[in-house]
Amino acid sequence: MVDIDDRIRPPAGHGGDGESYDSDLMRPGPAGSPTDAVPLHGGRGRLVRAAVPAALVLGGSGSSGASTTALGLAAAAAVDSDGDVWPVVVDATLGGGDVALRGCDTAAPVSSLQNWLGTRDPGTAASVGACSGQTSTGVRVLPRTPDPLPRRESLTSVARYLENAGLLGVFDAGAPVTSRLAAPLLSDPRVGLVITVAARPDAINRLQPALTWLDENFSEFVVGDAVIVLTEQVPGSAATVIDHVRTHLGSWVRAVVQIPFDLHLATGGPISWHRLAAETRDAYLTLLGALR
Repeated sequence: MVDIDDRIRPPAGHGGDGESYDSDLMRPGPAGSPTDAVPLHGGRGRLVRAAVPAALVLGGSGSSGASTTALGLAAAAAVDSDGDVWPVVVDATLGGGDVALRGCDTAAPVSSLQNWLGTRDPGTAASVGACSGQTSTGVRVLPRTPDPLPRRESLTSVARYLENAGLLGVFDAGAPVTSRLAAPLLSDPRVGLVITVAARPDAINRLQPALTWLDENFSEFVVGDAVIVLTEQVPGSAATVIDHVRTHLGSWVRAVVQIPFDLHLATGGPISWHRLAAETRDAYLTLLGALR
């Protein structure tokens, strides 16, 4: 018969001669052990996401290309996933912008963001499809009117409805970064932040105060996980500022991505993914990768 004390007695070499049985367990592990923290993004503490996150696109100043960037990012997500991701671009500006006019090259919107929120069940893909416009890549676009959102809804509830419907929300909030409508999404770490800035010295000068405001009001982690998108709206304009942005602001944020000048974007009409230059499409795909 085995004594119960024998069954709980520590193995030979452990716990004898006054040595504590759990001393090995309590001793710190060697460097490189599985319990060490994993450095993310080169040790800078950036979030690593398993999938493409919902995204909030904010303009560092007016005419920064926020709407075209939101549409390009959504199209890149649709194309890159081969149809597994269904993006919806939401007009999240305070008074209603032109994202539907620029983006809906296949079908115009049937209704508005406010009307969609007023439907019986906005958390279904069918209700989104019934109200939104469509692009040639299959991206849906929900425009808005200057009217307030109904029933005390917010962009947070919009993001939740889209997530429940299995859709990827891309929110075009335009400028400024201090928009009260965008504040709930800025507080959500699951939402990726994109800050657009025109490739002009005056626009670059206004970017640092915007980053400082975000840092003071939403913490360094919001800024640290943001992606700055430099939009080249005049041919060659980015050449004089891109190095400056990367040198002086690149360490603040997750990445700096340049969208090159594209004649199709510059016309101001509806945007079609297949009519963009290959370099422009690659830049939007780079932006998509930077958010992961």
